[in-house]
Amino acid sequence: MRSDGRRPDELRPFSIEPGFIGSALGSALVTAGGTRVICTASQEARPPAWLKEGGWVTAEYAMLPGSVRPRGRRESGGREKEIQRLIGRSLRAAIELAGLIGPAGPVSLVVDCDVIEADGGTRTAAITGGYVALFLAVQALLRQGSLLQAPTLRPVAAVSVGIVEGADGVARALLDLPYAEDSRAAVDLNVVMLASGGLIEVQGTGERSSFSRAQLDVMLDLAERGVASLAEVQRAAIGAGR
Repeated sequence: MRSDGRRPDELRPFSIEPGFIGSALGSALVTAGGTRVICTASQEARPPAWLKEGGWVTAEYAMLPGSVRPRGRRESGGREKEIQRLIGRSLRAAIELAGLIGPAGPVSLVVDCDVIEADGGTRTAAITGGYVALFLAVQALLRQGSLLQAPTLRPVAAVSVGIVEGADGVARALLDLPYAEDSRAAVDLNVVMLASGGLIEVQGTGERSSFSRAQLDVMLDLAERGVASLAEVQRAAIGAGR
C-alpha cells in the first residue's frame, strides 16, 4: 500500500467536469487527486499561414502562480513550452486534421491547459482533459455549421508511471504518481496512448538509476490499464457534455 492507501496499479480519484467554462467552444475541469487543470478549446481567428491543406490543432500550457507552494512565477519557460508541444502532438494524433475544414477553409483550434492546483501529473491530466475539450469543441462547430463534415476523433489519454522505493526499501512500479512519489522516483515515465491501445508518446527518464527492459514493460502494462480507466471517464464526460 502507498502513503495514500492506493494499490500500485490504482489511479488517484479522477474526474472530468465538461462545460466548465461557458464561453469556450469546449471545456473541462480535470481533477486527478490533488491536481486540477482547466482545459478550454477555442477556434483561432486564422489558421497558420503555412497551412496548405487540412486544419490544425495546437495547445498552450501554464501553471497559475498559486497552483504550487511557495508561489510560482507567472512565465512561460522551457518546461512549459516542452509540455505544450507534447499536448499539441498528442491531440493532433487524436483527430483527423484533413477533416477540420469549414465553409471558409481550414479550421485551427487551440487547447489551453491551465493548472490551478498541482500535485504531480499535470501534463498527463492536461492531455486527458484536453481531448474532452477538443471533442466538445468539434461538436459545437458542427452544430454551428462551421465544419463541413465531422472529423474522425480517436480518444487519447495519458498517465504517469514510475519506479519508487517504498518504506520497506523495495523499489516498485507505481501508477499515477503524486508529487510526493514523483519527487523521489528512481524512474519517471509519462505515457500517452489511444484508448484503442496504440502508443502516441513515451517520455521516460532514469532520474536516479537506469532501468531494465523488463521494468519498462511492467510500467507500460500499468500505463495501459490506467489509460483504459481514464478513457471510461472521458466517455462519461463527453456523454454528459453534449
